[in-house]
Amino acid sequence: MSRVEERLDRALARRERRWKPAATPLRRRLVLLEMIGAVAGCVGGYLLFIDPVRRFEVTLASRIIDLLGVDRVSGALGDGFIVFGPNLEPVVAEMTGSCSILSSVLALAALAVVALRQRPQALPGFLAAAVFVLAANQVRLLGSLLAGRYFAVDALVFFHDWIGAVLNFAYTLIGLLIMIGLTMYDAQRAEQDRTGRHTADRPAAWARPGLGHRVPVEDTREPGVQIAAVVHRRILPKAVSRRLARRREQRRIDYRVGHETPARRAEIIRELAGKGLGVHTATLLAVASYETDPLVLDTLAGVVAARQWEPVAGGDVIALRLWARAWLMRAPGQRSIAETGRLVAVTGAGGPAGVAVVKALQAAGDHVLALDANPDAAGLRLAGRSAVLPCAGHPGYAEALLAVLEEHRPAALVCTVAEEYAALAPLTPAMDGLGVKTWLPDPAAAERCIDKIAFARTMHAAGVPHPATAWTPATLGLVPGPWIVKPSRGRGSRDVVLVDDPADLGRAFAAVPGAVVQTRVTGREFTADALVGPDGTLLACVPRWRDETRGGVSVRGTTFTSVAVTEIVAATLRAVGHTGPANVQGFVADSGDVTVVEVNPRFSGGLPLTLAAGADVVGTYLTGILDPSAPLPTLGFRPGVRMARHFAEVYYTADGTPVADPLDPVTCSVPGFGAATPFQTPSLVRAEHAPAIGQGMFVAVG
Repeated sequence: MSRVEERLDRALARRERRWKPAATPLRRRLVLLEMIGAVAGCVGGYLLFIDPVRRFEVTLASRIIDLLGVDRVSGALGDGFIVFGPNLEPVVAEMTGSCSILSSVLALAALAVVALRQRPQALPGFLAAAVFVLAANQVRLLGSLLAGRYFAVDALVFFHDWIGAVLNFAYTLIGLLIMIGLTMYDAQRAEQDRTGRHTADRPAAWARPGLGHRVPVEDTREPGVQIAAVVHRRILPKAVSRRLARRREQRRIDYRVGHETPARRAEIIRELAGKGLGVHTATLLAVASYETDPLVLDTLAGVVAARQWEPVAGGDVIALRLWARAWLMRAPGQRSIAETGRLVAVTGAGGPAGVAVVKALQAAGDHVLALDANPDAAGLRLAGRSAVLPCAGHPGYAEALLAVLEEHRPAALVCTVAEEYAALAPLTPAMDGLGVKTWLPDPAAAERCIDKIAFARTMHAAGVPHPATAWTPATLGLVPGPWIVKPSRGRGSRDVVLVDDPADLGRAFAAVPGAVVQTRVTGREFTADALVGPDGTLLACVPRWRDETRGGVSVRGTTFTSVAVTEIVAATLRAVGHTGPANVQGFVADSGDVTVVEVNPRFSGGLPLTLAAGADVVGTYLTGILDPSAPLPTLGFRPGVRMARHFAEVYYTADGTPVADPLDPVTCSVPGFGAATPFQTPSLVRAEHAPAIGQGMFVAVG
């Protein structure tokens, strides 16, 4: 049976070969037909256009001769020149077909049509080569005519027949190279990834959609001497080499930014994508393939999604858009931080300290219920759940807070507003009944910190360095100047007046409500973020210089270490009897003496710098709330960490619906995001209805 099948297969193969010509002979026939067509085109073109082209070249050469001011050379014959030699002997130099550029131009045109017609740059390349051949042939003609004019008729013949023939061959060959070079040139730039490997001609399979495709990088460079490197290092002057290098780098877009910070890499991505996805596609694909930082990948996906209006420029752009879609639609569970499943309530979410605590908890994987009295507080839009409460002094504060806690049942409550301690302390048993744990300082200790008069008395009684303070008109004269006048229960540098003239002290004291007068301390201002354990142990002390402040909040600072500052901070907190988070403000004089100005018994507005320096005071504080019996560690930090704070925005409609940030389209997943419910009456206060923890949606945050 197998032999029969083999014979049938051979018979079918012979039949197919009989009726279907082989590919190689067919290709040969096509090539032969193209060659015949090219030869026919050249011959026909020569016969049709030789006379007009000859007259054109004679006319052009005659005008150039006239412009040069050369006499005794005329093109009046139309297809030849009349040249009078040095002795005025006349000679007629005929412009023959072999002297014309037509044969060379027709040959180049035939090559462009036959071999290069599929290249988009074929026509510009041919035109550039034709212009070069015309210019070179004019140089040949002018050289022959000038040789006959100034030397002899024999010189004209010699130059035209011998030197001109060499020039004809040379410029025809050079024109061919020009056409091939311009036609075969690929407009893609030499883009590289951060390993130095070119990526402009990467295989299309590398750009497949997904969350990034990475391949092992192998060094494929051949060993040997690099001529360009030798020229730059050994021959060219250093100034010229550097100038050429800068010019070359300006014309080439490289993804060699691996040494840059993630923020800088994200900025570069925004700049490149802003010029169009089809301009630097290879670089953007290199980022999607080799980048590992989520910030940079989020930025890339965001800018690609924001440019959906651009027309599709090729398969690479399609692949880039598919990758961005897959990245943006990844499941919330694919976040780099594992979710703890805990829900933590944060009061005062609209202040700098509240925003910092919200971000710190979310960065650790916790869900946040943001609470604030201002319905436009930014922290309400940063958290997964939010609710608007009345102020702590409002009669319905307690009922409203307990209603929100009963609905959401957070595991813990973090208070970032010191003035709320007095209202929260009586609610501790009720919160315990709801399963909400908290850690509040002793109300008396918090009062000693909030009231500047009580704080001054405590500091003087404990012997802690503190500026001289007066709070009655009769004792103003006992305080040495210059002075600072401020409210005894103020915050955020509100109603603070600086006085230098003793005559103005009384008026300033009368103008500021509940004023205290203190000697203005000189030196370098600092703030120390501290965390005191329930037993009074100082768990963390992170001093930082207040390099720049706005509205009482540090916008630029630097962490530092100082034994003297740490000892004064510890003595201050022991004197007031505070436990939990606090920030101590003071000055370090040029002599090294430390003076404490005030204590805020809460997290500070500059908390992000403390967290960036490595002291996780928020996480440790939350651990102490959830398990009061757990031993809390002593926290260290890294000195010399600097902070430069900038503005950030969140957008929302009148009903609280979030609006995407047009300047930063990066999205993040937060559970149950919704608008905060505004406060109406205590009995109707409720937070928005949120999905169960674990459900999520995308929301743009500033």
